[in-house]
Amino acid sequence: MNWKRYEQQKKDRYDRFVHTLNECGKFLLLETDETIAYHIFEEFDIDARCNLCDENLSIFLEEYWIDEAIQHEAVRLRELFCTMEREHPELWNINAVRTAPEWLEILQLSDEIKSKLFT
Repeated sequence: MNWKRYEQQKKDRYDRFVHTLNECGKFLLLETDETIAYHIFEEFDIDARCNLCDENLSIFLEEYWIDEAIQHEAVRLRELFCTMEREHPELWNINAVRTAPEWLEILQLSDEIKSKLFT
């Protein structure tokens, strides 16, 4: 096995994890409808499923790039987001992102996770 390549792949996964978190946050409330749509319904929608997956989070925990609290919050973020899409289609729009408490919880949680990441 090429260990150098494997290590780089893990770092790339972590970079995508951070990028995913940066696609979501309360900063979006000050943005245009087009920006919100792009960040939430295009970028974050796809990335949250892939980059916040349990396998990635386990790797990050093993590497000490995150702690258990961040891991649990990232799982919660992914689950809240996926539940929103699946069970609350009436909230799957830009106006709801701006006004619904369910969306505010998602945006705030992403911000909280980002604030706790090791730098």
